[in-house]
Amino acid sequence: MTSDRPRCSGEALARDEPLYATASLVSAWLLIEQPGAWGPDALADSRFPYEVASQLQRRAAGVRILLIRRRTASDDGPVVFKAHSGGGEIRPVLVSERFADATDLLAIDFAALARGDPGPGDPVENPIYLVCTHGRHDICCADKGRPLYRAISDIRPDRSWEVSHLGGDRFAGNLLVLPRGDYFGRLEPEDAESFVSNYESGQLDLDHYRGRSIHPRLVQAAEHFVRESDGLGDIDGLVLVGYRRLDHDHAEVSFRGRKGLFTVQVTAHPEAEPAFLTCRSGLPAYPVGYQLHSLSLQ
Repeated sequence: MTSDRPRCSGEALARDEPLYATASLVSAWLLIEQPGAWGPDALADSRFPYEVASQLQRRAAGVRILLIRRRTASDDGPVVFKAHSGGGEIRPVLVSERFADATDLLAIDFAALARGDPGPGDPVENPIYLVCTHGRHDICCADKGRPLYRAISDIRPDRSWEVSHLGGDRFAGNLLVLPRGDYFGRLEPEDAESFVSNYESGQLDLDHYRGRSIHPRLVQAAEHFVRESDGLGDIDGLVLVGYRRLDHDHAEVSFRGRKGLFTVQVTAHPEAEPAFLTCRSGLPAYPVGYQLHSLSLQ
């Protein structure tokens, strides 16, 4: 970031860039506890053994690896979470294990995890809250994420973690909830208590909802338009039943809801004005916007 340029999160807020349809597309996750500092590439630029890191990265096709940490490390040794966010016939699942040595992680069956089978571990029945605080990747994540993490960890100390780069730095403070893979942005510390209470009561915070990671972004946009039209915050209130690309940037999406079948047509398009999408960006780029063409309920 140049010294005379505003922070990317401030610029995105000033231009009122929408949050919806900005979640990363990920189904399977491996979260590794690694205390201490993280460099720009957290897994490679940390105290985690580099040789193990490089092997994990080579093997982890279809699985996203993130580092996590807390204010104080556990006396029981570092933890690893394996998660799949579901979709189709696969239900969201989250398990945890302790590991004595980083090389233990090389035994993980990444192909099985990518299919929805996390393998051995203790089932985790409650959601976990992952706040991006990866300031060496983008300073906005430190500025906005650390106060948010402290607020959430005061409420759910056993379920909250700092996490490495999630994507969408300009929407900091960013938060991912697993196992479902729900992304949220522009959360402030004062939002923490109501956010956690509502989520655990089965309600999405639609004002901060970026989308669910298992869905392509055209589907995320369609979900936004349905939820917005109906004020539908119920987490389980919509189930994807159809997705058809009409062309590269145009899709028809169907959701089953309690009122019936919603059918949506939506398109993606570059916004008219370029912007710096991260604080580290050397050149501006065009954010993607979405347009609703039709929405029907049967």
